[in-house]
Amino acid sequence: MKYVNFIATMLILGGLLGVAGCATTSERSKTNLASGKAAVITLSSTLEFVPAPKVDSAGLVIPYVPTENPYLLQKGKIKKESIAKYIEASRATKHKQYDQAEVLLKELTVEDKNLSGPWVLLGDIATEQNDYAKAILNYQKALELNDKNINAYLRLAKAQRMKGEFLKAQNTYAKLLGLWRDCPEAHLNLAVLYDVFLNHPLRAQKHMEAYQYLTGGEDKNVAQWLVEIQQRTGVPPGLVVEKKKAESKPLS
Repeated sequence: MKYVNFIATMLILGGLLGVAGCATTSERSKTNLASGKAAVITLSSTLEFVPAPKVDSAGLVIPYVPTENPYLLQKGKIKKESIAKYIEASRATKHKQYDQAEVLLKELTVEDKNLSGPWVLLGDIATEQNDYAKAILNYQKALELNDKNINAYLRLAKAQRMKGEFLKAQNTYAKLLGLWRDCPEAHLNLAVLYDVFLNHPLRAQKHMEAYQYLTGGEDKNVAQWLVEIQQRTGVPPGLVVEKKKAESKPLS
């Protein structure tokens, strides 16, 4: 458990985690104004998204082919002016010139109403300023415009986790995996959420194994964490990491 606490601390410093705490398997959201009752949030099923290699008639394992990022498969033209303004806003954000970046991005949301990217970057700025409620609204707006924006799902779940809304974050990762079942980052972050915040080590093990499987097991820190989880659960590995790194397109 000492190793888990050490890794969790490192992830917090690196921005992967935001707050420490725990949650039960159900939470109550804000009161529904129509019914006067609080909606109950429960864990969504996610284990069906763990890769399951198949065996052929001869008993040989069929190589697993990860599905592609649906966000990167989308096609469409974006105005050159919008691209230039977005790059300028990204550069301003990188240099922590948030006011300048927000002006450019808000102009973009008016000039090119169908783009989800500016809303994601606005969410990132709000996250950097620790305004997680605002960040969540911006990421949700991005998803309203493009429900295949994988980056928006990942950022939304992170903001929810940093705000202490652990089950909402879990639900967001579940939606993401329903869209792209082989997203490595979603499997890893969900594993962290399960292990550190939700006290579900076996679920954490399955999704961390999925991350290692999809990335070829190259992350040594994750490998050590996974061994520690497996020792706690007493459950043998369910996936054997292939020596050759699985092909998967990086997130944009």
